[in-house]
Amino acid sequence: MRHHFDRAAASYDEAAVLAREVGQRMAARLDYMKLSPARIADIGCATGDGIRTLQDRYPQSLPLAIDYAPAMLAEVARRASWLDRVRRRAPRCIAADVRALPLRGGTLSLAWSNLMLHWLDDPLPSFRELNRVLEVGGLLMFSALGPDTLKELRAAGATTLRRFHDMHDLGDMLMAAGFADPV
Repeated sequence: MRHHFDRAAASYDEAAVLAREVGQRMAARLDYMKLSPARIADIGCATGDGIRTLQDRYPQSLPLAIDYAPAMLAEVARRASWLDRVRRRAPRCIAADVRALPLRGGTLSLAWSNLMLHWLDDPLPSFRELNRVLEVGGLLMFSALGPDTLKELRAAGATTLRRFHDMHDLGDMLMAAGFADPV
């Protein structure tokens, strides 16, 4: 999968219409939360739209851009403004698998993941890892495709499409991973 995302990095934004829309809706939800996160991370950051949104919203935070595909991270780094680089505000780019993040426990105040978790066959180990790296009281905010996504293609006979997890199953996994109050 890493190879596919590496190859797609240069043209990703042209096709990421849904990801941008979902990311904007996620960001709007942050308006209802009183947060002052010290460390923020966009997990599965792709070309960095999410981490830039979070940086604009929380300029005092240390930003981390985390992705499995190094070419995506190269795009994040390339797009960081020269002013962010001078001020040492450019996101720190980390190539990592969400199931084994190279972060100490309790490192993050806010973990954000837009349309990444549905690529995993079993999100539970990732939820456990995200719970480990979040500080007590930290926030995990994510979006994922559900079982009705692409149902028209399945009905038309497509057999090679991924099966996506139901939100109730994701909620159960969050509870099993140690999260409280999944919404």
